[in-house]
Amino acid sequence: MRDLWLKSGCFLTGYNYDIVKNSSEASAKTVKRYLSAMLIVSALWGFIGFAFTRRYLHGSYLIASLGSLMMIILVVQIERQIILTVGKNHWAFGFRVAIGIIMAIIGSLILDQVIFKEDIEKNKIQNVQLSVNEILPVKTQELSQQIEQIDNAIAVKEKERSALIEEVGKKPMIISPSSVVKYQKDTVTGKMIAVDQIVTNQSVPNPKAELILRADQQLKTLRDQKNAMENEKLNIRQLLENQLQSKVGFLDELKILFSVLLSSGIALFVWSLLFLFFLSIELFVLVNKYGDSPNDYDRIILHQVETRIRMLNNIAGTEEKK
Repeated sequence: MRDLWLKSGCFLTGYNYDIVKNSSEASAKTVKRYLSAMLIVSALWGFIGFAFTRRYLHGSYLIASLGSLMMIILVVQIERQIILTVGKNHWAFGFRVAIGIIMAIIGSLILDQVIFKEDIEKNKIQNVQLSVNEILPVKTQELSQQIEQIDNAIAVKEKERSALIEEVGKKPMIISPSSVVKYQKDTVTGKMIAVDQIVTNQSVPNPKAELILRADQQLKTLRDQKNAMENEKLNIRQLLENQLQSKVGFLDELKILFSVLLSSGIALFVWSLLFLFFLSIELFVLVNKYGDSPNDYDRIILHQVETRIRMLNNIAGTEEKK
């Protein structure tokens, strides 16, 4: 179990397991300490990545788990930049502090949106109501105009239908003439020529009766559209509320969160504690790294570097003499 823990620490931190295993217990404890610190940071950001993906990217549990894993990998790679630094690199130190502050702000804000979820929902409802009150008159006017246009179309179509009914009522049957032409072969030319035409008149139903059925169908479609718009007009407030609530995103909730923090001293105090907690966690590995004295593992790495450099210099000197 001890060996497995040490292997896990070397895997995450990037330390060479063979060198650590043959080093002193102090080096092994350093790896384990870094491992514990990285597990704390990774677990925290894994939860944040999961919650962010589920809430704002609307991902499934599988997608949220992948988002959590990506966040953990990102954090591990950032921490490795400090852990694997040989010696004291002040530029890396300052850069990691800047990243830590940024990540602490982001992490505390995302976590606050989970903690203050109920307060955000209350303020969100108030904001939605204000937005609905602004949009409702415009939307209602648009629907009223559309209903009025449909009413005009219905009136025109009913007038056309009444005219057709009146015409068909006066002339339910119409006379349709038909003719039959008799042909006879010309004895001189041999061609068929018309010699007689018989015209007969038949009474047939007025074809405009079919236009009445078509007008009835068109009127039914227009009335259905009117009823749908009237129902929409009656339920327009609820529809707008549902649309606005479904479209609230990360930035909208972030604005609401800031309004909650600025309006409540307690909320601002809680956020400050979370920010300091995140900042401490983010700088945990950095402080451990820069607070430690070089151990035998570090000295072995430096010795390998110096030996390699001397060897390369000797090779370069030999080649120059040749």
